[in-house]
Amino acid sequence: MHDIEAIPSPGRKYRKRDLEGLDPVLLGALLRERIHHNIEVPLYSMLQRRPFKAVPNFGLQAQLVYDEWVRRGLPQDGPDLDWAKRYIDIAAQVRRGERPGIPELVVSIPEPFTKSEMEVVRKLIWGRCSIRNWTSRPVPEDLIEKILEAGRAAPVGCNLDAVRFVVLRTPEEKSIIWSDIPTDNAVIIVICYDRRIAETVGQDKMVPQNLGYDAAAAGDHMLLMAHALGLGGVWLSKTAKSEHTEDTGKIFKELYGLPDHIEVALHVAVGWPASGIIKSKRIPLSEMIIAKK
Repeated sequence: MHDIEAIPSPGRKYRKRDLEGLDPVLLGALLRERIHHNIEVPLYSMLQRRPFKAVPNFGLQAQLVYDEWVRRGLPQDGPDLDWAKRYIDIAAQVRRGERPGIPELVVSIPEPFTKSEMEVVRKLIWGRCSIRNWTSRPVPEDLIEKILEAGRAAPVGCNLDAVRFVVLRTPEEKSIIWSDIPTDNAVIIVICYDRRIAETVGQDKMVPQNLGYDAAAAGDHMLLMAHALGLGGVWLSKTAKSEHTEDTGKIFKELYGLPDHIEVALHVAVGWPASGIIKSKRIPLSEMIIAKK
């Protein structure tokens, strides 16, 4: 194991001694990334091979990072660690030449929704609209938590889990985030990301756009959940530094006191709708599809 390197991207190499000084947050992100690329991605095509043969080095990069996690006595509980340990065990079986038993290969195959289930999906996706006017009725904490959980469930690139949330409830807090609409009666959720995580695995150079995509996916999930809960929400953007505008994400970051490595991506406002709206309509699908000529 002493010769193994964890290599998440070109130019990023971690030997055992390099891992010893890595911040636990970043070590955890590297562990999830290495399990994803070093075990999860190649595993499923490998399982189709006949006959099944041992792969001596399979998953050893992920094992190297996991061993450091264990050596430090870092937490072993939680769904992310359960997922990690599951793949670590599977990789060990593959190295021994044992075909791993994975019941999820059968039970997790998607099945078409029933007609009634599809009606709910349609109501959620096509019924959602942007609400920009709210009553003064407070949004209960349990509903805010449901919205945040929906954001947590959104897809993220390589399981890095770099997205972070800041919840603004008071008028004083909300006054420091830019908005082109009144948000006095709304709860604002600022969606951020930890840029150190992308830097640790080299994605800041290869796919720098991914952190923004992850934040956007979280925002979409949260707005859908808000709609399902009977709340109304709207997507709000930060502005970039230009001749006519300031970097409002940077201003919020400074005023709120966020750490330097946390970047603001966007924010959403949610609350109890004061009224309905004339829902916007999209252009025809035929105009959105680009066909080769």
